[in-house]
Amino acid sequence: MSVITLTSDFGIKDYSVAAVKGRLLQDLPAVTIVDISHNITPFNIPETAYIVKAAYPNFPKKTLHIIGVDGEKNNLHKHVVIQAKNHYFIGADNGIFSLLFPKEAIEEIIDIHHPKSQHSSFPTLDVFVDVAAEIVNGTPLANLGEPINQVKEWVQNTPNSAHHNELLGHIVYIDHLGNVITDISKSLFEKFNDKPSFEISISNTKITKIHENYSALVDYSLPSAQRQKPEKAIAIFNSLGLLESALYKGIPNHGGSAASLLGLSVGDSITISFNN
Repeated sequence: MSVITLTSDFGIKDYSVAAVKGRLLQDLPAVTIVDISHNITPFNIPETAYIVKAAYPNFPKKTLHIIGVDGEKNNLHKHVVIQAKNHYFIGADNGIFSLLFPKEAIEEIIDIHHPKSQHSSFPTLDVFVDVAAEIVNGTPLANLGEPINQVKEWVQNTPNSAHHNELLGHIVYIDHLGNVITDISKSLFEKFNDKPSFEISISNTKITKIHENYSALVDYSLPSAQRQKPEKAIAIFNSLGLLESALYKGIPNHGGSAASLLGLSVGDSITISFNN
């Protein structure tokens, strides 16, 4: 049984998601459809990449991933299908694929030739669903268009070390709990962390310890009334191996999140100083 995932900025108020699913089921009655997210910030390519990159490796090999964010074809963006890491990705070549995987992981890129590509205002429905159906039904990728050699690059900030004892990173995503995710990986951190101590500076907050998980902050040997209350920012490496700042059991809509407490937004910087 084939699996197809959907990622878009359509939201759930309108008919768009249902129409795409309906067309898929019409063309491929036995397909399994999984929503990754439809609440992407409109046209936000880095956010889309973060979510898809976090989700797709958990799916079976040969899964098809339809990405409906900034999907119209124009003079800058082709419609492409890509085979990479034994998965298929269908969407607009708007820079997202350069954020999903390194060049060497891409096995094949096809510039899709479809009669509706150039003029469709809803290419996820009019083009991407057709292409997905062709692939599921066994059509070789080369028959779907013209092979090309590279995808469009998306230029973004990357962690860097301006000084030997300092690592500068950036906030790349804020989740629905208001947790702040950075581009500093655990492996990168460990390359620098040969000093006895370190200090993470986020906004006006200093953090000097990285916990194993969110609950590790709490001393459960203490009576309940004396345990850590949900107001302290902590740092962990999340399930993706990225440095994250969270507010222990914070409530985002009531000012209780790392993002709101620290006044942070995507793109803001974070500094780690390593001390002798």
